[in-house]
Amino acid sequence: MRLDEQQQTNREVLNEVLQCPLPPLTCKQNPSAESGYYNVLCADGNFRRCKPVLAAWLADCPEYSDLHHLQRHVCFWCECPKNKVGNYVPPEELHPRRDHNIYRTLSDANSKSADAELSLRHVHQRFNVFRQIPCIVSNLPKLDLLHIMQIGVLDHLQRGILHFMKMHGRLDKYSAIWLSVPA
Repeated sequence: MRLDEQQQTNREVLNEVLQCPLPPLTCKQNPSAESGYYNVLCADGNFRRCKPVLAAWLADCPEYSDLHHLQRHVCFWCECPKNKVGNYVPPEELHPRRDHNIYRTLSDANSKSADAELSLRHVHQRFNVFRQIPCIVSNLPKLDLLHIMQIGVLDHLQRGILHFMKMHGRLDKYSAIWLSVPA
């Protein structure tokens, strides 16, 4: 029982953290999020008209379960029963895709029947920030984080640091430290 309580607390903390960057994209905060542009306060202090472009990231099964408040060992893509996960299903018998908009509606209903329906779909009852985004999350494009983010960001940061060190006459010292780092 204590492990279940800790896992629920972890899910709630994760949702609290994710609520910081996501509110402009959610249905409740921005009813026009589906249709178009909105004003964004940028780091330079100016407002700009922006249109959100959503993407997702590759994750492992337990991470998807935590992010989307799904029970462990269920399919992220469809509502396949736990005892049939991994079994071949003919195309005419495919299970319905997961629709987080339905989960949001059931969660907002906050009734015993809605909670029972969520439980049948192997979904945890409580607020989930991804249910507030007006899209089917599993349909979002998935970025290759290693090649797009990690390698690209490292290269960008490295160039900025090199320029900064050169400007302040510390490039030789920085290079010596960088070269001493093991592969």
